[in-house]
Amino acid sequence: MKEKRMFLGADDPQKIVLQPVFYRSPLVVTSPVEAPKETCLYIEGPKDHLEFLFPHLVNLVKQAPVDPQNKWGTWTGVTGGYATGRITLFYRYGASLLDTMILLEHHFRRDIVFYRDLRLADTSFLEVFLSGRNSRWYDKFPLTRLPDGLEANGSVEFPQRTVSV
Repeated sequence: MKEKRMFLGADDPQKIVLQPVFYRSPLVVTSPVEAPKETCLYIEGPKDHLEFLFPHLVNLVKQAPVDPQNKWGTWTGVTGGYATGRITLFYRYGASLLDTMILLEHHFRRDIVFYRDLRLADTSFLEVFLSGRNSRWYDKFPLTRLPDGLEANGSVEFPQRTVSV
């Protein structure tokens, strides 16, 4: 029997990473390789950007339609925020590695633009880190186009960060 372990987000050795996600934002979205039935996306980064994003994710969960047949998946909840240093966004769909990659590459990016009008980064990278007993695998996929189904990028941008001295 395989032992369950806690997912460590960006610090986990086995993960799928999407970065940069948003225009002018250093936020990073990660997901475990071995996703449970209800996949979680961890969003980590600066406090001010987590504060800005959190209400958009709450509204994404409220606005996106529920998929009772589970053909394309459903956003089911959001927890955390700036106080925890990360936001956890839940999505019910498949649990395979490919399902999770599609969730990050397509569903998340498409829905955040379509339902919340947030502007995506011009170029993002989907990175996959796998490690087993005797093997390691890493691959990086550039995402230079908008997800299928979108005609234009969103117009809502993250506020510019101010650096204090």
